[in-house]
Amino acid sequence: MVNANRSRFRKRRVPEQLTGAVPEPPPADQIRGCDDRMALLAALMGLPPRQRSVVMLRFWLDMTETQTAEELGCSVGTVKSQASRALAALRASAGLVEEVSGEQR
Repeated sequence: MVNANRSRFRKRRVPEQLTGAVPEPPPADQIRGCDDRMALLAALMGLPPRQRSVVMLRFWLDMTETQTAEELGCSVGTVKSQASRALAALRASAGLVEEVSGEQR
């Protein structure tokens, strides 16, 4: 079974395409976007699991408060309070505060 899985993995591997030229570096705005994303993910990982779940369902998966409550098995009021606390914690997060203050300068 292990050998069959390894063979399947090898067959699906994407071959490399070698070129004679070095690719251009990505634009600065793409690098900044990656830094912003990393700071946001780090701040999200600092949230308690319930708040992180609410933020992910509400804002990244674009669910309504009712849908989020059904998914988590809690009341709509709980979703509202957890979202409020999570957003407050994200606003106060050191990594995100530095990113926002750096943009305003």
